[in-house]
Amino acid sequence: MAKRQIPPNGKETLNSKEMKIELATIQDVPALLDLQRKAFSSQCKELGWEDAPPMSETLEHAYEEFANNTTLKVQDENGRIIASVRGNVTDGSLYIGRLMVLPENRQQGIGKLLFRDIQARLPHNRAWLSTCLQVKPPYEFYLREGFKPFNSEIVGPGLTWVSMEKKL
Repeated sequence: MAKRQIPPNGKETLNSKEMKIELATIQDVPALLDLQRKAFSSQCKELGWEDAPPMSETLEHAYEEFANNTTLKVQDENGRIIASVRGNVTDGSLYIGRLMVLPENRQQGIGKLLFRDIQARLPHNRAWLSTCLQVKPPYEFYLREGFKPFNSEIVGPGLTWVSMEKKL
């Protein structure tokens, strides 16, 4: 499978709308944490898992995670961060985390572009991630993107955390 080339201007065209994927900066961390809470809030409430890691992460921890990851962002025309993903490579293995899009900006392909971009930017021979099996849209998206489950863990009543991978 050929890797997607990132356009030299860093911009993608999506539904005749120009979208720029950029590296996030340390100054973005508070806005990224706010995005995270907005992006995962309804899913966590539906699952009865309101203290899930995306909802309970502190600003201090968010800064620590930022330092250990490459974080991409997409902003709207007003400069508000509407989507993000992060990743890091260890021993050739890319961990992809916190793929998130504001609810009002979903189903436009933004998450898909970010997901593919983080994989194209960070050299690796295997990519992996974890997600909640009971939240079907992201789980099914990862399956469509070629990821396969390789481990699962019960994390609460009716909640299964599944790890998925794609080998190149």
